[in-house]
Amino acid sequence: MSKKSLIKGTLILTIASLITRLLGFGFRIYQSNVMGAEGMGLYQLLFPIYMLLWAASSAGIALAIAKMVAGEIAKGEQGNAIHILKTSLLISLPISLILSSSLYVFAPFIATYYIHEPVTTLSLKILATCIPFMSTACCIRGYFQGLQEMSITALAQIVEQCGRMLAIYFCASFFISKGIEFICALGVIGMCAGEVCSLILSYSAFYLKKRKIKQTPITLHTHATFNTLLALSIPITANRFLTSALQSLENILIPIGLQKFGLSSSSALSLYGEFSGMALPLLFFPSMVTASLSTALVPAISEAVAMNNKPRLQRTLSMSIQFSSLIGIGATALFLAFPREIGLACYKLEEVGSLLKLLAIICPFLYLQSILTGAMNGLGLQKKTFQTNIVGSLLCILTIQMLVPQKGIIGFVIAMLVQSGVISCLLLWQVLKNISLSINLMGWIIQPSIASIASALGATFIYRTYIATCFSLISGTLLGILLLAIFYIALLFALKCITIKDVKSFIGA
Repeated sequence: MSKKSLIKGTLILTIASLITRLLGFGFRIYQSNVMGAEGMGLYQLLFPIYMLLWAASSAGIALAIAKMVAGEIAKGEQGNAIHILKTSLLISLPISLILSSSLYVFAPFIATYYIHEPVTTLSLKILATCIPFMSTACCIRGYFQGLQEMSITALAQIVEQCGRMLAIYFCASFFISKGIEFICALGVIGMCAGEVCSLILSYSAFYLKKRKIKQTPITLHTHATFNTLLALSIPITANRFLTSALQSLENILIPIGLQKFGLSSSSALSLYGEFSGMALPLLFFPSMVTASLSTALVPAISEAVAMNNKPRLQRTLSMSIQFSSLIGIGATALFLAFPREIGLACYKLEEVGSLLKLLAIICPFLYLQSILTGAMNGLGLQKKTFQTNIVGSLLCILTIQMLVPQKGIIGFVIAMLVQSGVISCLLLWQVLKNISLSINLMGWIIQPSIASIASALGATFIYRTYIATCFSLISGTLLGILLLAIFYIALLFALKCITIKDVKSFIGA
């Protein structure tokens, strides 16, 4: 994968992610108004279950497909690439059907004894129906990622979001009047509709692609391909599954801990809904760039490793880590400078802004973690990633148990900081050790921090002195954010944290 291919793939995924998140933000505001904070809280309790199912049925096999297909395409073996996809379905579809049936049958037990909210039973049964669709779509997208055709993954993200939005919009009037059980189910119906739309788009793209390419003879044996896919996917699946299971436990413990802190069940769910359904999506919005880069890094690093091209590997990872640092530190400055304004502009809730301010310091670690996870997968160090994530999740759960009943939601913020900080540091150590890369303290941390502090101070001064008195809340907030971004980028160039030469080198110009 050339440098231009990496950047092209990243840009395509970033643009798609931007469109998806803009659509999602607008719709999340509508969804939060329709479902209410308590409904959003219940929905957010179900989302980790959804991620758990995705991890078990799709996560590992999709990445394994991408790695194997990339290797076969590099050798010009188009027929083998399609054979890998077909073989992968022999693994993922039976697993997804077993998971779907199990979730449907055990939905009442899971809702009562695991989630501790019996009203989520209906939602779990609806969620069970979409697992085979999700699994199949992920396999096909893994094939296209192996081809370096990120546009299909990008388009699938947009179609999935649109399907989710339309389903909730058209079903809202019927479900809202039926109480909290159906309000929660409304969000899951949207989730399922999005997966079905994503599969239709992904399969259509594969069908058209298959007709266009000239297939070479298949030289891989099905049994060997099956075993290789399992060998590559099992560590990733185990990692994602156990990590998702622990994250699910984390999320379930939060409302319980908030009740021990003194909140009622309804108030605890409402606060949890504001935190995870409103504040966290805002926090993760800038991460669309690092998430896209992380996805594109897997085949890029796999190819560099296969070619034993150490200089390319070092350049790619060094620039990716620096890029992640710039985005993460800049996001921290943004959420510390305008937390109240962003919360009010998006949700008309000042409480969301208060949560954003608490969460801001976590941004650099969360964004770096995404990049490093992609790098570790590309380097074939899935077991190390698995071990690191387990350590981080266990520390998070322990911190939640200790601090949330004593300090409320601030206890969970501390738990998130501990988790993301430990995981990022351990992953960074593993990556640097395996490719013999030194830490660029000045370019990765010091210079971006100076630029972010100066830009935040300048932007907030101008906002409060001039912009806030002349513009509406939404317009003024957008102008303030734009001003901060301009100051930040200008200072990064002024401090030579990034240069024109760096930009040209990164894009391969």
